[in-house]
Amino acid sequence: KRREREKGRCLQIAIESGRLEISNGALKAEKEKQPGKTTEHRNTMSSRFFARGSSSEEEETESETEETSTEEETSSEEEDSSSEEEEEKSGVNKFLLDSSDDDSDSEDARRVVRSAKDKRVEELTHIVEEIRNKMKINDWVGISSNFDKLNKQLDKINRAGALTKVPKIYVKALLELEDFLAAALANKEARKGMSKSNAKALNSMRQNLKKNNKEYEAEIKARREAPEKSDDSDSDESDEYSDSYESGSEEEDDGFEKVKSKSEKKKVQFMQMDPKDITYGLIMKKSQELIMMRGRKGTDKNEQVKTMEFMVRVSKTESQRGQMMMNLISAYFDMSSSLSLHLPIPVWNRCCRAVLKLLDHLKKYPYISVDDAYEQDYSEEQEGPTEGEAVTIAGNLLGFLERLDDEWFKSLQVIDPHTEDYLNRLKDEPVILALAQKVSSHFAKAGALSVVSRIALRQTEHFYYKTQAVYNAMTTLADMKKKEVKDAAPEATGEAEGGEDPAKPTAEEDLDATVELPSDFVVEGDLFKLMKDLVDFIYKNADERTKARAMLCDIYHKSLHNDFYTARDLLLMSHLQDTIHNMDISTQILFNRTMAQIGLCAFRKGLIPEAHHCLSELYASGRIREILAQGVALRYHDRTPEQEKLEKRRQMPFHMHINLELLEAVNLISAMLLETIHLVNINSETRRRVSKSFWRLVEHYDKLTFLGPPENVRDHVMTATYAMSQGEWKKACDTITSLTVWNLVPQKTEVLEMLCTKVKEQALKIYLTIYGPHYSSIAVEQLCNLFEVPEATVQSIVSRLIISEEIHGSWHQPTQTIVMRDAGTTSLQKLALRCVDKVSMLIDNNEKALGLRTGSLRELEDDDRKPRKGRRDWDEERRGDGRKQRFRGKHVATGWEKRGGKGGKGGKQYGGSRRSDGYASFQRRKEREAPREMQTLRRRDQ
Repeated sequence: KRREREKGRCLQIAIESGRLEISNGALKAEKEKQPGKTTEHRNTMSSRFFARGSSSEEEETESETEETSTEEETSSEEEDSSSEEEEEKSGVNKFLLDSSDDDSDSEDARRVVRSAKDKRVEELTHIVEEIRNKMKINDWVGISSNFDKLNKQLDKINRAGALTKVPKIYVKALLELEDFLAAALANKEARKGMSKSNAKALNSMRQNLKKNNKEYEAEIKARREAPEKSDDSDSDESDEYSDSYESGSEEEDDGFEKVKSKSEKKKVQFMQMDPKDITYGLIMKKSQELIMMRGRKGTDKNEQVKTMEFMVRVSKTESQRGQMMMNLISAYFDMSSSLSLHLPIPVWNRCCRAVLKLLDHLKKYPYISVDDAYEQDYSEEQEGPTEGEAVTIAGNLLGFLERLDDEWFKSLQVIDPHTEDYLNRLKDEPVILALAQKVSSHFAKAGALSVVSRIALRQTEHFYYKTQAVYNAMTTLADMKKKEVKDAAPEATGEAEGGEDPAKPTAEEDLDATVELPSDFVVEGDLFKLMKDLVDFIYKNADERTKARAMLCDIYHKSLHNDFYTARDLLLMSHLQDTIHNMDISTQILFNRTMAQIGLCAFRKGLIPEAHHCLSELYASGRIREILAQGVALRYHDRTPEQEKLEKRRQMPFHMHINLELLEAVNLISAMLLETIHLVNINSETRRRVSKSFWRLVEHYDKLTFLGPPENVRDHVMTATYAMSQGEWKKACDTITSLTVWNLVPQKTEVLEMLCTKVKEQALKIYLTIYGPHYSSIAVEQLCNLFEVPEATVQSIVSRLIISEEIHGSWHQPTQTIVMRDAGTTSLQKLALRCVDKVSMLIDNNEKALGLRTGSLRELEDDDRKPRKGRRDWDEERRGDGRKQRFRGKHVATGWEKRGGKGGKGGKQYGGSRRSDGYASFQRRKEREAPREMQTLRRRDQ
């Protein structure tokens, strides 16, 4: 049947071109002249026909050979049909037609003009036929390549004209491919005999076809349920040519000139229409079309914005104008190329002006309400609502405000902070605050307190890092802008009296101009009162995350203004340090910034341990820039490109940075004041390392063979540390005060005076610790003159050292002197005792290791349960004249213990109790030192 159908198609094509009549006339003339030759020629042709019809594979091979060699103008369908008439026709046409007939045929062929649509659909049909031919020979490589061509051709047709349904021939081809693929997969024996490339193409075709057919499941299902009975006639194949493109555009493309698409013509027509002819429904329909085109590839965003601005001007009702304003603001936001880039500043200005106009519009017509969950009706048949009737429009004012704030923040991240553009961009901050104030008042009237609290948090995040001087400068700038607007208002009123055409564009006149502040913008004079009101409102009405961020902003603000104790109490009461790890990254960054500011505040107050405690946790990570969001690390190997983009988006603008050099100076100086006393004291019992980073720095500088003049913060701190370790407090003070970072501190004079006082106190402690044992007594007046500190400070420091047993001495109140006593152990003895402790630990570890190998670990564990002797026990045994001895871990009894025993009546051990021994040694030391004290006092009296 297929061959007969192909034969009929070829005959139809031959009749249309006029070749059949010419070939028949020439054939008759040939018969009359050479009757024998014609018969011979027929026999030859018939023998060729029967010879190549032996098998299907030979038939396909022969047809492909003929296609490439002789028949360049015939299609793949003409190759499959191998009737005698076609052979005769082709042979006669080739040898018997004269030149005039060829010329006439070529002229007729040139006169045939087909549209581009017919050409594309014909190409689609040829590809389908090629797929069918490849299916006959089980060539999956060819099927796969032609399937890709088929999809590309369908995409071309879709781009050329708007198809409302899929072409029938394409659906039929998908159906045939699906059935043929299922049969091929079921035949396992045939799959085993396939070549490697053919099997690979089969597997890829199974995946591609499954993925492709998901989009056309409904059409394939409908085709299976009601198959078209069009395989018996020749006309149905030609119908597929027309049906495949029956849903295209009404205007034909003749293929010779490029015309505008239907959507482009509609744009031009809508923009050129008279506003009087535009109806309410037409505007809504056009708005829906523009909304549906948002985000599509190839959409002209500028053209969309112009169209929406025109729709705002020609709106029929006030509610429709408000809805069109909402759509226009969304179109402005779409003009950003990506989320990683900020909105262009001119577009940002236009968007701010549009939001301000929208807020004024909603205030002027209070019957219009805004709901972000409302679904707007965009049908063309609807009519506008009655003016004054309550109307709801779809939109999100809070989203607009947050997006504008975020775009302003992103622009500050990108702009060079050392240029004038950065300062000009900072001047736009009052515009954001004015928008926040107007949106907050709008939602406050509606009673949406949760939304108002979110806006209050946005306002708080603009104020918390500002000092009073910076805030006053911002309020002065806002007053100047408002005054400029008030002066320009009469001129604008005079120009508006002449009237204006609503169809003329007015929003595009000054695209680069700054946004004018609204006249009703109120600026609070007192920053502390403003912060208190905002934070209190958030505490009452916001969610937990908003409350936490507001608390951190409040703590930061109080620390910035030297209210350390209130900030510390708020932080401890909120328990944010316990739950901050469960919050988002931006809140964690805010927490780190707050801790850094608390540390700086404590340092300015002279609370050195508190300052070091706050800053040491930040510097312990070694990534101070990253945790404060003030820079990106250069270690790219541990992050993906997406993580790098997110980290860059979280960076703080330059005007919100905390100076890292000042932060490092405060951290190292605090560690120096706390650790230098331990640096000079070699006694392991009193040495407690507070800052590991400081000790690593000390070890690094100890390894240097030459220490030059200080250049950076670390050099200055190390130089001051070495000076303090020798008691040279003046050199230490001069080195620290020479740092340039103190110019960034508001209370520079008070901070430097406090710092010098702390250095003097620490130098006094170090001096008494190092040189105290070399004195028999020290006068308080001498220490006051030496370190330039008051007498009360000396008494306080010396008393603390005596109580903590860091120095061995006592006060002699009548003479105001410090009487130093012999400590009993020298530095060499302390080092020897430390060596003994380490050797004893080494012996214990060796005994345990030996016990594991010999199996006597149980005995060692029993011995470990007994109380071990400390250093004091060793000292007492050493003073006991050798009566108790230890030999390889075993106790050897003396003669007194052998006679009386440990528990007998006469079993008193030699040497008495520990308490009596300690008391006796104390008495002996006192008797020995008393004459020396008296001699010192007599010498002073003389």
